Amino acid sequence: MRARKKGGNVKMKKTPGQTPTCVPTILAAIGFIVLWPALAGASPDLSSGSWLFSPHLPEEFFFQPKNYFSFGLEVQPLSLARGSEQNRFLRVLGVIDDDSLELEGVGEVRLIGVDSPELYHPLKPVQYYAREASEFVRSLLGHSRVRLEYDEERFDKYGRTLAYVYLEDGRSLNEEIIKNGYGFALLRFPFKHLVRYKQLEARAREAGLGLWRHQGLDEFNWILRQQAVPYEIFEMANNWWAIRYKEFVKLRLTPEEVQQELLNLRQWTNEFSPADLEKTLLNNGWLKMGK
Repeated sequence: MRARKKGGNVKMKKTPGQTPTCVPTILAAIGFIVLWPALAGASPDLSSGSWLFSPHLPEEFFFQPKNYFSFGLEVQPLSLARGSEQNRFLRVLGVIDDDSLELEGVGEVRLIGVDSPELYHPLKPVQYYAREASEFVRSLLGHSRVRLEYDEERFDKYGRTLAYVYLEDGRSLNEEIIKNGYGFALLRFPFKHLVRYKQLEARAREAGLGLWRHQGLDEFNWILRQQAVPYEIFEMANNWWAIRYKEFVKLRLTPEEVQQELLNLRQWTNEFSPADLEKTLLNNGWLKMGK
């Protein structure tokens, strides 16, 4: 490329086979425009053709989209390094509770869509059928390895990994617990296998398996044998309600408040010593009878 000045204007004369010097500059500028959102912490939304910005720099420039089309060809999702556990088996280090495990290289894993009786919960006593459920899970796992499958949410509020757990023979640990009556389907939050887990629970209930034996009468009789102090509910005038626990009462509650107070009471009675429990109740509007 040679510049030739004529009549005060500069004209570019292209030498055959030579790329104009301005082309690399233009390409570099285009490349910066394309890459700048990624450098600024953005993620592409390929369905809308836009970039989604986050206030921090990305940990990697890779992203994990769902199947999408690019230049007329279907592109499969990319696997991030942090999700590589889905493709390999991990050693089970221990059973923390019937619905949570400790896995090598991952830490604590909470089974998605499963709610089993509590055995080691710090704020709750041992629940009905908890030991049987724990023995069942341990019999399935032994010293084996498991594979994980993830859903939309990767972690719960406690930082535990949320996953579907699969045994080496291909069975789902989540499903085995529910369909044999060792746990309930946890349906408070959406997940991709919700409909199937609900069906498995219905079959276990119809068959009277595990927790569903005798339509729940076995559990109620077990609770009575524990001689636990009951929470008593009384109806008051004008559609108000009252709750009594030992010598403490809370009065004139709406139906919605009754539910919340029972949840609080269950937590406090398992968490606090008798002296701290009394202080907590009195500070939260409970009255002590006889005073």
